[in-house]
Amino acid sequence: MVSITSYPSVTAPMQNGQAGRLRAETAYTRDAAYTRGNEEKREAAVRQMQSAVETQAAEPFRKLGAGQLKQVALPLGETLEETIDSWRNVRREALSASEPAEVDHQLAAAASAKIMEAQAQLALEDRLRSAQLAEAALEERTEGMIPAQPAVTGAERDLYEQAAAAYSVQTGAREQGYEVAQPAYFLTA
Repeated sequence: MVSITSYPSVTAPMQNGQAGRLRAETAYTRDAAYTRGNEEKREAAVRQMQSAVETQAAEPFRKLGAGQLKQVALPLGETLEETIDSWRNVRREALSASEPAEVDHQLAAAASAKIMEAQAQLALEDRLRSAQLAEAALEERTEGMIPAQPAVTGAERDLYEQAAAAYSVQTGAREQGYEVAQPAYFLTA
């Protein structure tokens, strides 16, 4: 009995291509969802920070009583310089009282730590940027230049000339029908 199937013949390369395409599509959708999620979180954080700044600006200055804590919004700037300036403002505000409390000193210390962290990151970025600029300048200078030949010493030149002479003698002998004797390794005496 002969059976006829209606399934198309699928080869291994076709299956691999379809599987690769499916993996690529899945990776793309995951990346898009991750990126979109991060953008939404960042926008929410920016909105929250803006509303905190607006409420702080709307409230008049009032002196804190015993046991009351200052509400300070933790700053994040668009750039590292803005972040450093914001943390400096936090530190200045924490130490602005005539007799800062222990909590104020702790906040000022945390702000100082954040400032140093941001400055270190800024220094690393500047160092990377300068290394990239130096590499680009070097590529521009070397572009179109023929690399310099290494210096050849007199002894190396003599060895090269001896080898060239030996090669020319061997090729001349072959042209005239002579064979170059090969070393015999298996001679018995």
